[in-house]
Amino acid sequence: MAAMWRVLGAGATTIATVASALALQVPAAGAQPAQPQPSPPGLGPAGTATVHGDAASTDTMPGRGPGVNPAIVSGLTGATCSTVFIGSDDMPVALCTSYIGMNPPTPAAPTVKLFHPDTAEVLAEVQLAKGALLGGVYGYLDDRDRVVVADGNRRLLAVGHERTPEGPWRMTVEVLADLSAAVPEGDAITGLMPAFDGRVWFATSGGVVGTVRTAGGGGGENFDDDDNDHTPRFLTLPAGEKISNGFTVRPGGASVITTRALYEIDTAADGTPTIRWRHGYDVGPGRKPGLLAYGSGTTPTYFGPGNGLIAITDDTEHPDLIVLRQSDGTEVCRMPAFATTLRPDSAAADGVLISGPAASENSILAHPASGDADTTALVLVNTYGFEYPPFAVDGPAVPAGAPYIGGMTRVDVSLDGAGAGADAACSRKWTNTSRTASLPKLTTGDRQIHAMAYGPAAGQSALGSLPEPLPGQEILDHGLAQKVGPVFVTSTDVETGHEVMRTFVGHAPLDEPMELTGTLASRGDAPGVLWQPTMTRMLRIGPA
Repeated sequence: MAAMWRVLGAGATTIATVASALALQVPAAGAQPAQPQPSPPGLGPAGTATVHGDAASTDTMPGRGPGVNPAIVSGLTGATCSTVFIGSDDMPVALCTSYIGMNPPTPAAPTVKLFHPDTAEVLAEVQLAKGALLGGVYGYLDDRDRVVVADGNRRLLAVGHERTPEGPWRMTVEVLADLSAAVPEGDAITGLMPAFDGRVWFATSGGVVGTVRTAGGGGGENFDDDDNDHTPRFLTLPAGEKISNGFTVRPGGASVITTRALYEIDTAADGTPTIRWRHGYDVGPGRKPGLLAYGSGTTPTYFGPGNGLIAITDDTEHPDLIVLRQSDGTEVCRMPAFATTLRPDSAAADGVLISGPAASENSILAHPASGDADTTALVLVNTYGFEYPPFAVDGPAVPAGAPYIGGMTRVDVSLDGAGAGADAACSRKWTNTSRTASLPKLTTGDRQIHAMAYGPAAGQSALGSLPEPLPGQEILDHGLAQKVGPVFVTSTDVETGHEVMRTFVGHAPLDEPMELTGTLASRGDAPGVLWQPTMTRMLRIGPA
């Protein structure tokens, strides 16, 4: 098995034209330098310390992508790693879940794994107490290169790494807080983020949102070690509303989306959360195939002047993109989230349509538009029809299944120059049909979007020199938790929506991307290194 993985990794080939190669190396004309998002004290390096890139959940990071002809090195993980972080020491560390039994796959206890920065070999790992699936997904890296994560015993942990006197690496575990007073038995912590006041935000799948001052650090530089009150402060959202996505933080508060509404939450002086406003959204008849729960699949994204705007999608039959003011929850613009054959009136000038229904389980990527300080580009990815493992979803899908068509789209949000309190206009700039299968990340140095992707679906035209879909592909693409066929790493120009790089990395189901979250280690003006997990491997994609 290990030999086969080496063959798959060593056989990488790049499909790109000379023009694409040149395009990847040159930023778009007129591009404006992106202003870095404010970062809470205690958070690790910009771009690589959170699931969604930064505290505002923009899924952007500094530096450049892996280049047009990246080398691929891989290591077997013995698990599926949901999220990768990179600290100030350049050591990749991941939150992973191993499996016992395969019919159906059953999640075992989560682990934190440390990887060699050159070979992707697992150097050390530690197993945590078993909890809910998302307890091993959402966490962050603090400014001491420790993974802050919750375990199944409702404790907040800081998992670090260090060399032993003999030379090998080992993991360290420190308990930062006991959250059992706020988290009911049977509930699970699904969201974590440092607060701007030195505390730590947490959220649970059952609808508890709170903050805690941690013991021994883990929050920020404002932590007062003489303050021995580590009691969590929390509120419980209305019954029946679950939290299945991450949340987004700002100075003084956070934005939390449940399966029925978006909440803007402030904090009192002692850290107690208080609801400033609630914005309910419409839902369809049940959980869509390609979403994890019955409700919106988007983590809220802050953007615009002073992060004064918030972007989400609703959960109607044909979901809308909704942009609201952070100050009061009023809508500033709304439009169909995707241009589809069912909503052809929403097509961009390119006329490209996604075939059939569309919806998104991914957060919305946000980055200032090129050459226009008053416009932000939002990028949404269609996950409708993507089949997650049975243990990961909340209830049956309606309909029970659908082909995974994919597709990505850019919507520009333009203000009138008066700031986040001004009126805004939403307009679609492009749509493509790339079958993205991981959480995309945008690098600001080259304005490229990087992700894993499948080949074309049945009925789609092959992209460039890619092979046509396999015979019977419509069966393979419908109703299987893991696809069958080639898997690629791709880079897409955010200005045009066109792929500028597509490199073969392996075959699903063994290299199924599973909508997992990678990260990208910046090397300044040189190509960076993309760290991307698949179902069985950790991939190091970039210059040697």
